[in-house]
Amino acid sequence: MKVGDIVIVANLGEMKVYQANPRDLEAEAGLKPQNIKLDQVNAIDYVEAHWKLKDIVTDEAGRFKADAGKMGGNAGERHELEKKMEEDVIKALADDITKIVAEYNPPKYFLALPQTIFNRVWERVGSDAKAKLFRYIEEDLTKTDRNKLPEIFKEKGKHF
Repeated sequence: MKVGDIVIVANLGEMKVYQANPRDLEAEAGLKPQNIKLDQVNAIDYVEAHWKLKDIVTDEAGRFKADAGKMGGNAGERHELEKKMEEDVIKALADDITKIVAEYNPPKYFLALPQTIFNRVWERVGSDAKAKLFRYIEEDLTKTDRNKLPEIFKEKGKHF
């Protein structure tokens, strides 16, 4: 990781963007570009991911025979709404990654997303952003100390 690179860590609830800046005068002069510190330059919360179904669906489920044969409020189609909400957040993540890479125009960037959503997000990321990806990790690193991220990407990071 060198001065000017960016690191994007995200999950379904939030995204954090860090930029590698010089830690000392030698790095600033370009003599040791690997002497960097990560400064947070952007953070995005995906509110929709934090919503509960009861916040969205205001009426109660109808009363009809439940699976056990007793009267109950069996709601059969709520899982489709959960899938739709997750897909909306995944689309927003991919769009934001594409926009951030275009806005900051780094020489290269590093990306960490949970394994459960990585492929679905990555297939929607724009081609210009895909071309600049240097290393990726299929883990949720949003709660990881930013000072540890360069070492984690160095040890675990994969290339396409």
